[in-house]
Amino acid sequence: MSRPLTIALTFDLDPDVFDESISPTEARTKISWRGVSEGIPMIRERLAALGADCGVEPKPSWFVRVDNQIEAIWGRPGYLLEAYADLFRTIEAAGEEIAWHPHLYRRTDAGWAQETDPAALTKAMERALEDMRALGYAPRTGRIGEAYGADALMAAFDQLGVAYDSTAMAGRKRVDAERTIDWEETPHRAYRPSCADHRIPGAPSRNVIELPMSMLKVRADYDSEPFLRYLDLSFHPRAVQPGLEALIASADYLITVTHPSAFLAGLAPPGGHGLVAFDIAALEANFRAILDAAARCGRPVRFSTISALGDECAALMGEVRP
Repeated sequence: MSRPLTIALTFDLDPDVFDESISPTEARTKISWRGVSEGIPMIRERLAALGADCGVEPKPSWFVRVDNQIEAIWGRPGYLLEAYADLFRTIEAAGEEIAWHPHLYRRTDAGWAQETDPAALTKAMERALEDMRALGYAPRTGRIGEAYGADALMAAFDQLGVAYDSTAMAGRKRVDAERTIDWEETPHRAYRPSCADHRIPGAPSRNVIELPMSMLKVRADYDSEPFLRYLDLSFHPRAVQPGLEALIASADYLITVTHPSAFLAGLAPPGGHGLVAFDIAALEANFRAILDAAARCGRPVRFSTISALGDECAALMGEVRP
């Protein structure tokens, strides 16, 4: 039998309209959090049923927005943790993980833009994490919004004592007016980032361990050819499943990334979406497809929180080398 496959199911708790393809920018000023209030309970219920039926124990990790943009709009970085306190305490008591998902923006005349100044990035991270800890949460894993990466971010993770980051979209690069994603040279496996270049391993290295998201070729209805995207349980199964077996055959682990609001039918754009299903049935179909593909590859699966997966990777890597 082949080596076991550890799977971490992760969910980014962004506002319901989380992408330009779902609703144009001018409509995204109407911020709502149904993905938190309705999506999380629905996902937890469906995963529990799937686990019981498939003989596995899913352990989701919830990446909560805690950052300066949330503070500017709602008064404190940890607003969501305070507003939905009962829900997050229930999650934590069940052994699921509360992780950290800061979007690090700066105000502009046009609204918000990605912050790139190293000192400002560090300051924003310090303030957000301080508030998160004041609310009783000590996240061990972070994921920077919009997959933005920088050497200063990795240094800040070390300084703040956050052991793991799961921001990298290995193999992807998109630098334009909307996104600054640059992980083209990044390996599809866990690594300690080089102090000289956060995108690759190397010595001297940071203490933080980068856990790249699982990437595979996905063909949306509007694509002429399959396109490298992260493994998302909310995508139409027809888009995800053709690339699953090749991914699972070679992957060290699986990290899925999903926005809970992407399962809420009422949030779909008119006429539907060519990639995101907006249907909880996609969760079940993709979940079962992953298990089926793993079985065909002869890989027994186990589910893990994101930081527990990080602990496994850290044990294999050993101590950081100067």
